[in-house]
Amino acid sequence: MKKVLVIGGGGHAKSCIEALSYHPDYSVSGINDPNISVSPFLHIPLVEGSLKDLFPAHTIVLLGIGFIKNPKPREDLINEIQSIGFSTPSFVSSSAYLASNSNIDGGTIVMHHAFINTHVEIGSFTIVNSKALIEHDVKVGSNCHISTGAIINGASKIGSNTFIGSNAVVGNNIEIGKNCIVQAGAFLNHDLQNGEIFKA
Repeated sequence: MKKVLVIGGGGHAKSCIEALSYHPDYSVSGINDPNISVSPFLHIPLVEGSLKDLFPAHTIVLLGIGFIKNPKPREDLINEIQSIGFSTPSFVSSSAYLASNSNIDGGTIVMHHAFINTHVEIGSFTIVNSKALIEHDVKVGSNCHISTGAIINGASKIGSNTFIGSNAVVGNNIEIGKNCIVQAGAFLNHDLQNGEIFKA
């Protein structure tokens, strides 16, 4: 069983740890978060220190910090994790579906009951949250967050650092630029340029 250090101890980290608890190959060895003083799980210790100091005693990490409006804090952590040399595998919940000919890059996590259909490509460090549906031939960039219950329809493209809110729907063949926000519950049926915000 490979040991994983989770970076972050807030709500998203808790969900990540729950998803990992069913994984046949990995178990959580600790939580690193300078903003908390008590671990949210009795059986998982807090691991104090800078990420640089924790390597190589810990070699595999999962980024358990989400984002809603601002991807920059995650982006900074990703750069730090990669510069130190941590291993960042992708993780797929045992209750999620990932088509055999789809691909997700390292650092990405696919949560409970998410569905990723055929010929999908997802970049590194992206969050595919619970019950999200990503249809055939979709391309998702790095450090995106596809929120709970969101639907991305066939052949759409989503640029890096983009947030798709809960229960939002992206139509077929839609192209969304980088650093965009599609708010919760929205139905998007046209392209978005870099940095645009689409409201419900």
